[in-house]
Amino acid sequence: MKKELVALLDYWEKNKGVSKEFLISSLEEGLSAVYRKKALLEENISVKIDPETGDINFIDEQGNQVPPPSFPWERIAAQTAKQILIQKIREAEKAAIYNEFKKLENTIVTGRVERFETGNIVVAIGRTEGLLPQKHLLPHDRFHVGDPVRGLILEVRKPNKGVYPIIMSRTATDVVRMLLMDEIPEIRDGLVVIKAIARFPGDLTKVAVDSSDSRIDPVGTCIGDKASRIKNITKELGGEKIEVVRWYPDPEKFTASALLPAVCERVVFDRAKNEAMVWVNREQLFVAIGKKGQNVRLACKLTGWNIIINRSEGEGPATLLLGISEELAERLSKAGYETIKSLSEADNKNLSKKLNISEDEAKELIERAVRHMQDTQPDGKSNTSEN
Repeated sequence: MKKELVALLDYWEKNKGVSKEFLISSLEEGLSAVYRKKALLEENISVKIDPETGDINFIDEQGNQVPPPSFPWERIAAQTAKQILIQKIREAEKAAIYNEFKKLENTIVTGRVERFETGNIVVAIGRTEGLLPQKHLLPHDRFHVGDPVRGLILEVRKPNKGVYPIIMSRTATDVVRMLLMDEIPEIRDGLVVIKAIARFPGDLTKVAVDSSDSRIDPVGTCIGDKASRIKNITKELGGEKIEVVRWYPDPEKFTASALLPAVCERVVFDRAKNEAMVWVNREQLFVAIGKKGQNVRLACKLTGWNIIINRSEGEGPATLLLGISEELAERLSKAGYETIKSLSEADNKNLSKKLNISEDEAKELIERAVRHMQDTQPDGKSNTSEN
């Protein structure tokens, strides 16, 4: 048993990274407790194991070796040692995995699809497993068992029975940040800096970049020759479009840049309301708003301003932003609902009566206004009025 114990301790230390001193200390504590319970070992006597020979000795408070208890202690030692080693090795392995992956939080790792659990994906990552929850999958993600999968380590939890310690994500904003760092050396080297990112996972992401080196075009550097660098990231994200814009310290320039590809004619700020009023011509109106309002909504998140789009010629109320016809927008304006905020606070019956439409149609218009108000708020900002 002595030689086997020493060999086993050496093996776990060399191949599993579990400290020999830690295992011996655990064995000594465990054996002392067992002997006190089963062999009536006195409290002032403890068990010590020789790390070189594996000999088990009984030591008193003065450090003197005393005779072992009159009990089949060697048989108990073998049984107890096995149980303690299994338990401590498992604990040590879990702790080692936690420490290893805790350092990798907010980085991207590649794993393999192990199995599916109620829509979630269990991913094999090295010597452990992580969980990629369904809510952290992109809309177009389709995986099969055995497929490689890349994701961001969102959180590493303390080991706990029945709980996956590693939580992964493909929808987090930092997924795009890390992919850009992997793909673009200038970002890794600090020559190009990512100043802000706003994302609708699976659809569109806007990235604002800058460089302190006047010789470097930060946008062109990130896009690459024939958009090669961005195409690689888009492919990894299942077709999600990545738009790179220039960051400016001047809020007017940055707001106009954030709304690209739309061309802005004028930007005026109301700092008390945290609003940016932007004027564009008729042809640019829906470019500025974007499909499903995504362009202006991402620009709001990117800049931190509540951006309100207006037509330069002054025609048409703000309700045009809801994607309704000009004729209906004008009717709303004449009925006193020129601002989206006023429409979001309207009453179904009153709106139905004023516009001569059904209550269901009135309700749908109000809900659309409410959604717009919620979606266009910058991250971390309180709700503000919108014209």
